[in-house]
Amino acid sequence: MRSATVILIAFAGLSRAGADQQLMDVAARAAEQAIVDLSSVACTETVVETKLNQKEKTEERRKRTFDYLVLLDTDDGDLSVTESRIEQGGAKKTEAKPLLTSTGFSTLLLILHPYYQNSFEFSDLGLVEEGGRQWRRLGFEFRPGKRSPSVLRAGAREYPLAWKGEARLDEATGRVASIQASLGAQLEEIGLESLEASVRYGPPDFKDAARDTAEWLPLEAVIDLKTHHQHWRNVHTFGGYKHFDVTTTEKQEAAKQP
Repeated sequence: MRSATVILIAFAGLSRAGADQQLMDVAARAAEQAIVDLSSVACTETVVETKLNQKEKTEERRKRTFDYLVLLDTDDGDLSVTESRIEQGGAKKTEAKPLLTSTGFSTLLLILHPYYQNSFEFSDLGLVEEGGRQWRRLGFEFRPGKRSPSVLRAGAREYPLAWKGEARLDEATGRVASIQASLGAQLEEIGLESLEASVRYGPPDFKDAARDTAEWLPLEAVIDLKTHHQHWRNVHTFGGYKHFDVTTTEKQEAAKQP
């Protein structure tokens, strides 16, 4: 398999069995707010694509930079989350194709969103200390037969993926510090050996730092994919956040006399 595309689609779920209901409620509200906050900002996404050989040595590396934002649509009671990624400098026709295209992982915390239910089982894995703070470890595993949270596109075909892993979050606020996810089942028919995703969230540095903000946004996502013969690793870094400033002007005209 020479190239692959991993696309995260907003079809995850929430099952409260196995985890404290109050914690799940807090996490759901935090995820709901996080996606709203993310849709109100723009940032710069830097992607470093690396192809490794069988000895885990770098064979090829490319760096790309995008103007990045997330579009949120809640019409008709549905939730649609779409990424907008415009490469800086414009696309060059002669430029080589990406080594591995991986998109949508900044919104992996949607697995905790109240809109997405019944696709995962959650379990309380206890507390862990990291970065001088304690985080609640929340395990999750895809439920067979449910709608998959993501697909892998290889050529003209798309393969639904079943994630399992761990989210670390603050018990009081429900904010997610990190998510570690791996593929629960291999796709032997296309030679896929493993697929892992690691996403880190936190308070970002805003360009408009004078504003009083409390957002908790994606900072980094690492995607690692292996086949029987090849190994790719993409590192997405999100920075330079800025808020949208929307100004509306209303103009009233005097009624014309008959």
